[in-house]
Amino acid sequence: MPSSSGTYNFQSVAVELLIREAYENIGISPDFIEPQKLDSARRSLNLLLLDWMNKSVNLWTLKSAYLSIKKGKGQYILPDYLNDITQVNLRTSSRMLNGAPTSSNAGVAVNAFDDNDSTACTQDAPDGNISYDYGEGNAQSINFIGVTSNSNTRYSLIIEYSTNNADWQELQIIEAQNFQTRITIWFDILAPMVARAYRIRETGGATLNISEIYFNNNVLDMPISNVSRYEYLTYPNKNLEGRPSIYYLDRGMDSVLNIWPTPSVQYNCLQYSYEKVMQDVGLYTKTIEIPSVLYPTAVLGLSFKLALKFNPEMADMLRAEYEQSFNIVDTSYSEDVAISINKPQG
Repeated sequence: MPSSSGTYNFQSVAVELLIREAYENIGISPDFIEPQKLDSARRSLNLLLLDWMNKSVNLWTLKSAYLSIKKGKGQYILPDYLNDITQVNLRTSSRMLNGAPTSSNAGVAVNAFDDNDSTACTQDAPDGNISYDYGEGNAQSINFIGVTSNSNTRYSLIIEYSTNNADWQELQIIEAQNFQTRITIWFDILAPMVARAYRIRETGGATLNISEIYFNNNVLDMPISNVSRYEYLTYPNKNLEGRPSIYYLDRGMDSVLNIWPTPSVQYNCLQYSYEKVMQDVGLYTKTIEIPSVLYPTAVLGLSFKLALKFNPEMADMLRAEYEQSFNIVDTSYSEDVAISINKPQG
């Protein structure tokens, strides 16, 4: 009996191969695809992916993120790769203090735990650390950590824990990323430990300049409701402070999240789920940002769009094949549970 290949190379197909397949579907040989036709196909493929985002919620583009919120601030500009929000939770957690902070490479460690982002623990050498010791017999299980930078800096952080405040072990690596001044970035601890002390340590050569570090637990998520533009505009006092209970996403050129009431001091984080814009079709040697099982549908959709340009007699047939294929994958790539995703109105 013949053996299978043992490889999965077709799970990642270059853009150029998809384009050539689409041209073959409309009767144009790959030998006659000049650069202008390649560029035309890439434009059509980008438009096809945008069309998919308008037609349905694509599960592979659903992501979750945290948003740092500030006392009295009700509007927040969201990343430009966000297409829509599907759910928002108000996250509360307890900041564990009553211990002793320490900073390597100079720096005033207590400034990173004083709940004042206008002060900072500013070190004088790279690859330092800032730790917090809860003391012997006061071990804590920390499962939610926030870091507020005092400058626009790219940090490569590792979170570590210690049972004796002397020997340190890795808890979680935070991938290198940009931190903006006085914006808290939050991280879930995927495998919490019970430990006496915790610290963040820079590993990429940057010098720590940190306004606040939050070693938190007792995490609680409370959903807040989506309202229409009309309803949001009816609230008479947009600056009312309290527990945020509703949100309205203004999907303009910049996506702006409006929350109401504006947060009072004890609320500092939202957890939100969102639909991410799919990446552009890049170089012909790259792949497109879709699951491999959707390649046939993408090729049929592209074939239809190219037929409109170069072989109109085949367009109706290819449209029918493409729509049938799209309907099948649209059904299979939806969740098999009761779900309601409310789009903003107005």
